[in-house]
Amino acid sequence: MTNTSAMNQLKATLATLLACLAVPSLASADRLVEVSRAVTAHNTVTATVYDRDGTPFVFSGGDGGFIDVFRLEPDGSLVAVERQPLVAKKGPGRGFVGAKVGDNHFFFAGNKGGDAIEVFSLAEDGTLELVHNEHDSPDTHIAVVITLRVLHTAEGSFLFAGGLEFDEPGLTCYEIQPDGSLVHVQSMLDNDTLHTDGIIAMYDTTIGGKRYLVTGGFQDNGLSSFLVHDDGTFENVSNIGDNTTDLFLTGTYPVDGVTLGDNHYVVVGHRHHKYYRRLDFIKQKDFVYHGDAVSIFRLDEDGQIRPHSVLMDDEQTRLQGQTRIEVMKINDSEAAVVVGTRDDESLQICRLSADGTLRPTGVLGDVFPIYYGLASYGEGSDLRVIAGSVDFNLKRLVSYRLELSDVEAASDSGNGDLATADGD
Repeated sequence: MTNTSAMNQLKATLATLLACLAVPSLASADRLVEVSRAVTAHNTVTATVYDRDGTPFVFSGGDGGFIDVFRLEPDGSLVAVERQPLVAKKGPGRGFVGAKVGDNHFFFAGNKGGDAIEVFSLAEDGTLELVHNEHDSPDTHIAVVITLRVLHTAEGSFLFAGGLEFDEPGLTCYEIQPDGSLVHVQSMLDNDTLHTDGIIAMYDTTIGGKRYLVTGGFQDNGLSSFLVHDDGTFENVSNIGDNTTDLFLTGTYPVDGVTLGDNHYVVVGHRHHKYYRRLDFIKQKDFVYHGDAVSIFRLDEDGQIRPHSVLMDDEQTRLQGQTRIEVMKINDSEAAVVVGTRDDESLQICRLSADGTLRPTGVLGDVFPIYYGLASYGEGSDLRVIAGSVDFNLKRLVSYRLELSDVEAASDSGNGDLATADGD
């Protein structure tokens, strides 16, 4: 071997070693480790975890008229409790949420196909009993319920509802009575300013003693924030719509959030309209595709929505067709974020830092298509993730343990550049 050849081979070897050092090993990444599987009545199109006085229960619903209830054990395993039928065994059930009102625990389920919200009492053992069935009316917007959110104020507990009502979409609020019945408080019809046409997810937070609710509009491609008063009435304070440059809100879908330090962040995903085969379902057909991304917005002291940062999808991430985002607070300076995707059929793991930067730290790829069937439980380093598939052939729910690596050792794709639209 000549000296030149030996030198070239040495250079190639060094280049390979440097490349290996530059790429984080799988051992250093955040990981989802499967713990348990459970059988469900149907596929999974919604899931949630509710802690009843220290005992967490998992609720799963699919394209059928049943709610599957499981108890989540300390080791993450799922123990079947019951299979509760929806009214007339019609569904699917959507927007699952639990809440304690007074001394009673209730579970709320939106019946997408039954133009109703079903209210159940939740017993200590996790079993459900129907106590109220609230149907849509000319004054409300729950004909196609997709999402529900419970807010507690100084004056009462309130259930907010939104969905995919085609002709008269909007946001509706009910006061939850001690017996679980619902009393209509206020409804706001969607208009050209609001982004409440196709509310698939909502998030709420308290800033300076005031409660704010954020909605995502799937059909009108944007976000709206509302100030919620103690009596359950609400008023619009901020709106932001999509563009074709630095915002990624076409098909706004999952919405979650977290407070880190003094920063109130909203984490927003989208399933772009280009992924839908039934274009008659999409109202605005002149959409432009310029990428898939998870967006971070910040709510200021007045509840105004401020663009903050963006994590773009690339060859290292799995962010195509985001349908559910779960944010789990690790401490006051960072949170774990898990993104479920229908089109990438994966669970993308990220970390959100106190400065509002989102970066990928791991992925569980090629699992199954996820259509809102994702939930989480825990805080700190003891974090659980529950996932199910929209695939009709996969009637199962999977429980994972989220294993967190050292923050500095996790991967960084360099996508977390801060937006400058509002000077942040």
